[in-house]
This record gives sequence, C-alpha cells and structure tokens, in this order.
Amino acid sequence: MAEATGVRIENLKVLEIGPGQRLRHLRCFALKNEVVGIDTDVIPQGRPSDYARMLYASPPIRSAKTLTRKILWQDARFKAELATALGVPGFPRISVHQMSATNMEFRDATFGGVFSWSVFEHIDDPAASIEEVKRVLRPGGVAYISLHLYTSHSGQHDAKICAEGRPVPPLWPHLRPEHQHTVRPSAFLNRLRLHEWHALFERIMPGTHFVHERQDHEMGDGLEKLRRAGEVSQYTDEELMTVNLVAIWKKPEAT
Repeated sequence: MAEATGVRIENLKVLEIGPGQRLRHLRCFALKNEVVGIDTDVIPQGRPSDYARMLYASPPIRSAKTLTRKILWQDARFKAELATALGVPGFPRISVHQMSATNMEFRDATFGGVFSWSVFEHIDDPAASIEEVKRVLRPGGVAYISLHLYTSHSGQHDAKICAEGRPVPPLWPHLRPEHQHTVRPSAFLNRLRLHEWHALFERIMPGTHFVHERQDHEMGDGLEKLRRAGEVSQYTDEELMTVNLVAIWKKPEAT
C-alpha cells in the first residue's frame, strides 16, 4: 500500500467492509488506527445482547456456524494466537455496524482508508459499493479492495473445492458445461469477469492500480491441456489464472 500510494496506514480512521466473525484485519489495524467495520451479519464480541441480535438478524445457518465456533472456543483461540503473534496483551472491542456496502450510513470524506478482502464478489451491486467507497474516503485517502475472481478455479466458492487447499481436476468446473452440475456455490456471486472489474474501477476510481495474484504454479499444465482440448476458449489466461484481483486507489487531494 505504501509503495503504491505513498500512504502509511497509521493514525487514520479506517473502515473495513466485511471483516467477518474473526475481525483479523481490523484488530491488526486497531493497533495504530481508529477502526470501524461494516458487515451484513451481526458480529458478536462477547456480550449476550450481541448473540441475541445475531440470532434475530442473521441467517440461521450462519448463526449456527458462529455459535459452534464460539462453543468450541475456535474464535477465542484465534484471537489469542493473533495477539501473541503481534506481541500485544489483547484487543479492544471494535465497532462493527450491520450495514450494506451499497448504501453506507457515513458522512462524505469520513475515512483515511477503506479495505476489503473477498467480499466484493458477493455484492449484488458492486458499482454502487465502489461509488460508496469513493464517497466516504477523504481526499488523499486510500482504498484497498481484494476480491476472489469468479473465473479462477475456486471462484465458484464451492466448499468442497475450496477445502482441497490445492487445485484438483476437474479444473474450472463452473466454467465447463459438462461439469457445471457438480458445482454447489456456498454464497451469492455476482460473477463479474476480470475486464468488467477493471472497467468498473477505472470508471469510478480513475487511475486504480491493479494487482493480479495468480496461481500459475499450482495449476501446472492444467490450462494448457484444456486449451489443446478446445475448452474454456472464451476466457483469457489472465482471468483463468488470477485468483485475487486487488484494486488500490488514492483519492485525489482536494483542489
């Protein structure tokens, strides 16, 4: 981030979109910044009222998964291990609002940094969310948005495929008609392709710097074999081999 924008993430007001139940990034940011998170789920942090709100407002399956992790102390162990790794005794309670990224309830120019990991592919109106990020950033503020590209091998978010930890045949099943019936996405996906994401960011945030995090080594000669068989010809190598697209942008200073 500092290399791409010249901005260090210190002494800023920082927003994370979709921090998830473990609040990993927000807790790291909280050591040197004022932090806020927004999520469509309720993120309980220990108070009984948090769990009551979660059971009322969040989908039953998500609530059940969260409660199971809490009962098994998985989240507590993760939090303790993160604190040990960072050399801190613990973390403060973090402000996380239940809110849509497409319509944020913050004033213009509120934040010095906006961050998100593996969330924007799940948003039904990503253009509105990018507009909102632009709006709530102050002049000179920075955005870092990393999204899991749909056209990657694991881009369909099928739990059984993602759980493998490494690509296994059939590769890119969601993009190959004869294998699509085997895919079970675990969440809503907007299915935007690489060029569509580029166009969105460039239109709303001109001058966005893109990073393509690829998985060439993990895929071996899998793509070459499919090309020889005449498959996935409508997709470029870049969009098939890119797992995460990272968009980095610095809002122009006020003139």
